[in-house]
Amino acid sequence: MKSLRQLTSTTLLSLCATWALYAAPAVAGPPPPPPAKGPAVPPPSAGPAVPPPSGPVAAPSNPDGAATGVLAEAEDKYKAEDYQGAAVIFHAVASGKTPGDKSRAQFWLGKTLYKLQYYAVSLAVFSEIVTTGPSHPYHKLTLPWLASLSRELPEGAGVLEKVGTYKPTELEDSAFDEVRDELYYLLGRFYYQKGDLGQSIALLGQVPDNSDYYIPAQFFLGVAETREFHGPQAVEAFKNVLRKNISLREGWAKDKKKRKKEAKAKAKLAKKNKQKQVAGEIEELSFEEEMQRYEERANLALGYIFYQVGKYDTALKYYDKIPLASPYWLDSILASSWTEFRLVEVEPEQSNIHYQRTLGYIHTLNAPFFYDYLYPESIILKAVTYYFNCRYQPAKLAIEEFNRKYPKTRDDLKDLLAKAPEDFALFDLSVKIRNSESKLDPFVEEVAQKSLQDKTLEKNYAFVNELVREQGQLEDAKSDFKGSPLAEQITETLDGLLSLGKESTGALARNRLVQQIQQINDLEREAIKIEYEILNRIKAGDAGAATERRPVRPKVDAEHEIYNYNGEYWKDELGYYNYKVTSRCKEE
Repeated sequence: MKSLRQLTSTTLLSLCATWALYAAPAVAGPPPPPPAKGPAVPPPSAGPAVPPPSGPVAAPSNPDGAATGVLAEAEDKYKAEDYQGAAVIFHAVASGKTPGDKSRAQFWLGKTLYKLQYYAVSLAVFSEIVTTGPSHPYHKLTLPWLASLSRELPEGAGVLEKVGTYKPTELEDSAFDEVRDELYYLLGRFYYQKGDLGQSIALLGQVPDNSDYYIPAQFFLGVAETREFHGPQAVEAFKNVLRKNISLREGWAKDKKKRKKEAKAKAKLAKKNKQKQVAGEIEELSFEEEMQRYEERANLALGYIFYQVGKYDTALKYYDKIPLASPYWLDSILASSWTEFRLVEVEPEQSNIHYQRTLGYIHTLNAPFFYDYLYPESIILKAVTYYFNCRYQPAKLAIEEFNRKYPKTRDDLKDLLAKAPEDFALFDLSVKIRNSESKLDPFVEEVAQKSLQDKTLEKNYAFVNELVREQGQLEDAKSDFKGSPLAEQITETLDGLLSLGKESTGALARNRLVQQIQQINDLEREAIKIEYEILNRIKAGDAGAATERRPVRPKVDAEHEIYNYNGEYWKDELGYYNYKVTSRCKEE
């Protein structure tokens, strides 16, 4: 029996280690688009070649000086918010079709495309400046625009990689005063992804508490400190997330009217963009909602930290703070079930109540409200819990339930990957899975959907949707702009990025499905070990005590009451079940 106790603790350590996936970068598959060297698309070649300009050669770029020639006209159009007219001129100069300061035109083209909401194409233009490096006269001035793009583009667009080419010392330049907090955060995130946790911690720790980026910076600081095994520092960072959210909510309560108006505008924009989503619907969050998610993830992270150091009661308190409406609530329920199971080691005299709570949490996971959430680990835990109570038949039934569902599902997932050997094809199939349109066996589709619920993967799907949105925007543009050489380059750039984006997203989806297959393999091996122990006990005639013991009655506070479960699930009862079970083991 001791070996099975060790087996389950190993499983839980593996489970709890996955909490870092909420923030950790993908470690397999190609990097997200766009490519590091900008769009591999040549300037459009339509029309007659333009001869070299006659007369004097254009003067070197002077970022601080006034524009001359056609660029002066273009910048006037920009200031007058005639962005389409300005963009056409900037592109003509930047591509060499019209004489002028190419570097200046390139920089202003990136700015103008941003104003036109061609964010991915703007990033492609700025990427060329970043690739040129400090020798480009507008290299420094590009960094704040990268910060702006990070707010508009999903992380899958690769803005962090561009920010990461700048040195931390460069952020002290007075030109970055207005965006320095944001740049600390972005560069800290880049170094985290790169694996330089020391540099990441140093940068994230410099984001002040009055910044909009303080909460995400503290969350990732907590993650980085955890990976460095700095427990007290990690706990403090996660608690800072909780404290800051409390103060923010007090401020939001005083400004409900403004928040309601912003939420309405956001919902309208989300409805408009939904018509142009090819990668499935992506959740749109307000600033308050996003900060709330960080708070929930911080609570979950704190729970995992205290679990791993054996402070199970404290871990349960943090899990209990995650609300039912949170997408992380079921993760907290599963973690709570394992934590109650481990409490038996600490409080053996209370083993019955902890076992009741363990099975109660598993009972919650089986509620019909959560048919699209699957936790095969819970079936294994249920079997082991019955085993340690010498209830071998229910334990055997739990193993049979696992064997009935998951090994075949694993084989079906393998067949699914074999039918889509190309990542591009798997992208299309993964979108159908996400939208419940794959025509797979319903249970297999549910397991695949759970596999594809990944933060990094979600950001890649969001980037694909952004590229499609920009394509649709170009289709709706005025005919004079749509017929320009700039529009041709926008089309080529978006087509190239979209192709790469679908392929890299498909590769990442493949990696997640392979991980799910491996998880089922691992759990199947554990199920075999448990079943072997159960059959040995049954063969030995070790049926346990003949007399039934009474289950310990749970203690309740003034805010709770005890009701007998009658077969119906009620949402306000979820997470509070105690599943009556008593030990049939012979007393020694």
